[in-house]
Amino acid sequence: MTLLLEAMYQQSKENQNLIVSLMGLLTIDIVLLLALFAEVDPHPPGSLGPFIGAMISLGVISVLLVVWERKIGIISAIVFGCLNILAVGPQKFIFDPNGSEVAAVIILGTILIGALFYSILLIRKKGASPASLA
Repeated sequence: MTLLLEAMYQQSKENQNLIVSLMGLLTIDIVLLLALFAEVDPHPPGSLGPFIGAMISLGVISVLLVVWERKIGIISAIVFGCLNILAVGPQKFIFDPNGSEVAAVIILGTILIGALFYSILLIRKKGASPASLA
C-alpha cells in the first residue's frame, strides 16, 4: 500500500484526479457488494453479485494500470466508468424503485463518474502522462 501511495505522489495532477475518482467509485462498488451480502435494505438483487464483482476487479486493475502509467489504464478506466453509469448513474432516480432511498449514492456516484471522465479528457487534451492514448 505504501508503494502505491508513493507512486501516486509521483503522478501528474490529472493522473492523481483520475486515480482518486477510480478509488471513490471502487469504494461505492465494494459497499454495494457488502450490502448485497448483508441483505441490508435496499440492497442490489442477488443476480447482480457477479456484475458488481467484475466492476470491483476492473476498478482495482484500472487503478494499478493508471499508477503504472500504462496506456491500457485509460481504456480500462473508461470501461469502468461506463459500467458504473449502469450501477450508480442518474437514471437510477427514474428506473429504480428504491432510487430515492439511495439518492446519496446516486449523486456521489454521478459526481465521481463525471470527475473520472473529466480527468481522462484533461489527460487526453494535455498529453500530461505517458498513459495518454497519444
